[in-house]
Amino acid sequence: MKRILTIIISITLLAACQKDKVDIPVVEVPVGSLKLTSSVQLDILEPSGLSFGPNGQTLLIVSDNANMVYETDLEGEIIRTLSYVGSDLEGVVYNPDENIVAVAEERLREIVLLDYEVGNEIGRYPINVENNNDNKGLEGLSYNLNNKAYYIVNEDLPGELIVWNPKFGIIERNELHFAIDYSAIFVDDLHSILWILSDDSQTMYKCDYKANVLMEFILPRTKYEGLIVDVDLMKAYYVNDATAKLEVFDIEISITIGS
Repeated sequence: MKRILTIIISITLLAACQKDKVDIPVVEVPVGSLKLTSSVQLDILEPSGLSFGPNGQTLLIVSDNANMVYETDLEGEIIRTLSYVGSDLEGVVYNPDENIVAVAEERLREIVLLDYEVGNEIGRYPINVENNNDNKGLEGLSYNLNNKAYYIVNEDLPGELIVWNPKFGIIERNELHFAIDYSAIFVDDLHSILWILSDDSQTMYKCDYKANVLMEFILPRTKYEGLIVDVDLMKAYYVNDATAKLEVFDIEISITIGS
């Protein structure tokens, strides 16, 4: 009798669980497209970071081979090389508020500030990242004119978005889970948008300031490690670490839905 009673109770509970089960909807992410408009061979080995220079009239490119910062025209022709020589350089960004350049040193987990005119080091700041893999550190760097903060992506283990400035330190950090790794970031402070690049996922993501993915764009290959966006012309500029090319794509919005 006890056995029969136990079976009846179990069946009743199972039926109740099935009745209360709620299907979790799958969030579908719109997929845009990229159209290649320009591809230029750079005279820079292993370019690993990219930024607009003053007034968007030049580019700043870092190499994790030479560990130097180059200023080029918008077609990738070298204009000059800054005096600074770093260690495992990955991200770079120009800060127009202070007329300085910030670079990310991946293995040292440090942001280094340089004067723009010459490239002399004027400040060095450790970024606390809990990671035991030297080669999975600070990877991308951008600057937000609105809140005067730097936006940093940590490549992996964990993938993170870190909001930081020299005065207050780390203001906010969010762990990222939408890509395999994170190789570059660009802040569109006019529209409050983050553009985040993943090398291994071969994708660029359009996100809000909390890194919620709004749209994704599939890239033609891996090893893109630097990203900037001309938000007026809707053009994305990339540098590729393997091919040493500067490539420009039109960003096109489509109605394709992905998962």
